[in-house]
Amino acid sequence: MNSDTTQQQASTPDALTMTPPTRGAKVLILSASSGSGHTRAGEALEVAAKNFPGIASVRHIDVLEYGSALLGEVYSDLYKQMVSKTPSLWGWWYDKSDTPWKGETFRVAIERFQMKPLMECLKAEDPDITICTHFLASDIVSYMLQHEQLSTRHAVVVTDLHVHAMWLCHQFEHYFVPTDESAYYLRQIGFPDDRVTVTGIPIHPLFSESMDQDALKRKLEVAPSVPVVLLSAGTFGMESSIVAIRALMQMERPAQIVALCGRNEELLTEIVQTTKDAPAHLTFKAISYTEEMHEWMAIADLFIGKPGGLTISETMASALPMILLNPIPGQEEINAASMLEEGVAVSPIDVVTLPYKVDVLLQDPHRLSEMRERMKQLAQPRAAYTILETLLGVQS
Repeated sequence: MNSDTTQQQASTPDALTMTPPTRGAKVLILSASSGSGHTRAGEALEVAAKNFPGIASVRHIDVLEYGSALLGEVYSDLYKQMVSKTPSLWGWWYDKSDTPWKGETFRVAIERFQMKPLMECLKAEDPDITICTHFLASDIVSYMLQHEQLSTRHAVVVTDLHVHAMWLCHQFEHYFVPTDESAYYLRQIGFPDDRVTVTGIPIHPLFSESMDQDALKRKLEVAPSVPVVLLSAGTFGMESSIVAIRALMQMERPAQIVALCGRNEELLTEIVQTTKDAPAHLTFKAISYTEEMHEWMAIADLFIGKPGGLTISETMASALPMILLNPIPGQEEINAASMLEEGVAVSPIDVVTLPYKVDVLLQDPHRLSEMRERMKQLAQPRAAYTILETLLGVQS
């Protein structure tokens, strides 16, 4: 990431401060389906906003549904292709584009041209409060505020541990960031301290609920006394996931390994086929997309996956130690470095050593316990509520 910026380069943000009307505030949440994290953060805020004091209505929209096909390809399809097929190219672009305000005028002009339906939607919705969990949305709202095309209280919710330059906009009321370091960074480039709040990343309220592990293990058909290892297989792609599964079949300690395949039924079938001759001390289970992720994380002993911002926040709320595998260059490598620095995750040198890492942790309950305790200290499962409380000035 570039650090050659000065405080003078950061335009002084300008806020539109309004008191929510007595009728209750109309809240519009804007996310983008380029990666699931932005959408999941928006969904978490939507759930928290329902029946929240001072909110009359809440709507959550995917801004890519209000843009051109070209914009959708750039922000969703192209991103997915780059991170899966040419991750080093993505990492290069991520670093080269991380200079605050550089190229912003041109970028926003292109976005504005491609997002005219979204601008019309915003005018029609006329929200009292707008909460953006993707920088594309915040760019458009900021532009409309700057040109007096919209009157709304604009909040930006950053869903990665580092505030990349793409997240920066001039017109806003408040930034909500994951860590003290990200808040410090914004202050250093000229953002007012009173408009930046450390809340963590919004996750579904289900992750903060107390759950009976014994009952959950019976429900999910998990043996009560054998460690459970979750593998987020759907995030790695078919080939990489199968390589990870084959590596885990070399584990020496007994374990129940649950492969989360998302909506990839072909991957699920392949994992079942690959593990049919697994050694007797290992049990493999492949499951498709589930809305019970909070339950699986509650009963698990380890989580193997990529360090996306939402995934990190969910595992922390579940006090679930992580093994980080093949983080994407750019935002995921920064997230991974933070997790390793805090001592709540480990990372194998190569997928070949993955079973070694799992065995080492499973045979050291004291270390696992320390990792869990540190995750509890770092977790901010009420992030969605804290954001709404800050904006509305009330306690939920």
